[in-house]
Amino acid sequence: MNSKKITALTIELIQRYYNNDIQPFLDYMDEDILWYGPAKGQFLKGHDAAVKAWGNENNTLTFTLGDIKLDHITSHPSYIETIASYSVTTHYPSGISIHVDQISHFTWCERKIDGYEEKQPRMLVSHVSNLYKQHKEDSIYPVHYEQVFSNNMGTVTSSEHLSFHGLNHSDYYLMSDYINWIESTDNGRHSIIHTNDEAIHVNTSITRISEEYPDIFLRCHRCFLVNPRHVTHISRFKVVLSDKKELPIPEKKYTAFKKAVNDYFNQYKEQSLQTDAFKERLS
Repeated sequence: MNSKKITALTIELIQRYYNNDIQPFLDYMDEDILWYGPAKGQFLKGHDAAVKAWGNENNTLTFTLGDIKLDHITSHPSYIETIASYSVTTHYPSGISIHVDQISHFTWCERKIDGYEEKQPRMLVSHVSNLYKQHKEDSIYPVHYEQVFSNNMGTVTSSEHLSFHGLNHSDYYLMSDYINWIESTDNGRHSIIHTNDEAIHVNTSITRISEEYPDIFLRCHRCFLVNPRHVTHISRFKVVLSDKKELPIPEKKYTAFKKAVNDYFNQYKEQSLQTDAFKERLS
């Protein structure tokens, strides 16, 4: 099996799942799927049972998916195990939001499927670990939950997921808003991505990151990229970020960098005004 293909497929299914596009997730389930849900007692065996359970689900929930870290191992040429860890916030119609950290474990195999010449990937096991007491009236999503979570965590964000391959062989899909700054390391061959929570070593140069995401990061120095959303202050030859980190700006780059930051915020402000005007026309 192609581990890179399975990794990309796993991430795609998770992202679409939490965008309420559940059908692809169901389509890749094997006929003999074992599905362990996040609540105690949630267990489904077989594709038909899974489809029926989701078919009986009726809710108006929305979700905010945070950073995703994915690891995989190949224990056999015909099987691949993937484990994704991420944060997800469930938004209820009442206005309450529940924020949890989840781990999803998938076992993938290949099957011969009618209509395809080559064997197709199929999900044998899906195990979502996030245990809490399940209400008897809930099938998939916790609607009649016990009030044990904070409702002040997690907000809807419009930022996109950026993909990186870590030096620890993990794959990271980070929300762009959560990245503060990026530094070059190993003589420019690799980078360290800094968020409020961790520093992630990836095998991509900051030059390549800058080229792939020119609308997200600005280069203040040959060794540093910054997320302009986290810029709090610019003074002579340095920029201060929201995590209190100070990064140098070469004198020759200072004027151009300062203009780039101002242009970014002017564009962001204009987009916000257009969005507000659009919402006002709809109201």
